[in-house]
Amino acid sequence: MLWGGVCVAGFALTHGLRALIRRRGWLALPPGALGVRIVFATLLVAAITYGLATALSQAVFDNPVAPITQAFYQRLDHEGQLRNEAIFFVIVYAAWIAAYLAITLQRQRYRTEVRQAQLGEALRAAELRLLKSQLNPHFLFNALNGLRSLIADEPDRARDAVTHLARTLRYTLASSDEDLVTLERELEMVDDYLALESMRLAERLRVERDIDPAARGTRVPSMLLQTLVENSIKHGLEPKAEGGTLEINAEIVDGQLAVHVRDDGKGFAPKAEGGVGLANIRQRLQAMYKGRAELIISVPPVGGTCATIKVPYEVSRDAAT
Repeated sequence: MLWGGVCVAGFALTHGLRALIRRRGWLALPPGALGVRIVFATLLVAAITYGLATALSQAVFDNPVAPITQAFYQRLDHEGQLRNEAIFFVIVYAAWIAAYLAITLQRQRYRTEVRQAQLGEALRAAELRLLKSQLNPHFLFNALNGLRSLIADEPDRARDAVTHLARTLRYTLASSDEDLVTLERELEMVDDYLALESMRLAERLRVERDIDPAARGTRVPSMLLQTLVENSIKHGLEPKAEGGTLEINAEIVDGQLAVHVRDDGKGFAPKAEGGVGLANIRQRLQAMYKGRAELIISVPPVGGTCATIKVPYEVSRDAAT
């Protein structure tokens, strides 16, 4: 009866203390305020249990000190035995509450880290959606301008241009929900875009490709290659009266996919900002790869401009199978 009563009281008191800590939000308090409350609570539950133990021992054994306690502390007098029994309950409850706080604080820390990671991922996704929403209208504006000039000059060829534009827009809408697509899909979209530009520029635009077969299944940010191609045509080749050559190369180098878009146009300074398109690419690469990808703008010795994108080599599951 004595030790059964002490055990039941211990479980009841610690359970009640746990409920109090949760309800009052003690774990959110500063360390000093939390420490004061824990010390006071430990002494309180220990005193309650000590009082119950001595009362039950007096009722059962007609002595406030139980026989087993007397055996442990037989060298002490009666007061010393009572004092050591009180210290024993304080130590037991202190260890119990310390273990509870350690486990609970660790769980709380883990939940906080998970929540921060989820918020960071949501912020990154929102940032990428914003960047893509800026990119798509920019591309559409340029494509419609090209189609307008084609309709005015050669209305019979405009129907084919509308077909290519429809496929391009379908890809753009489908990729709005995808951050990464295969390079193969991106090249198909670029082909439609180049078909539109070829109808407008005719023999002024010459295209050369050299794509490593191993690179076609690599996952790349959607609309990335198209932006580089568009930038080369609009700012490099179109201003030249005789036009020029656009080269698209892709290769795997040191565990990275390197995509090169070169033109022999008028070129510009390597440190130039490059307008909305290139600034958008840099922001997307930073948001998606955290420094593991880069955009490099250079001027080849023969003239023109070379834009190189390097991203980690990640093959899609579909391409791998």
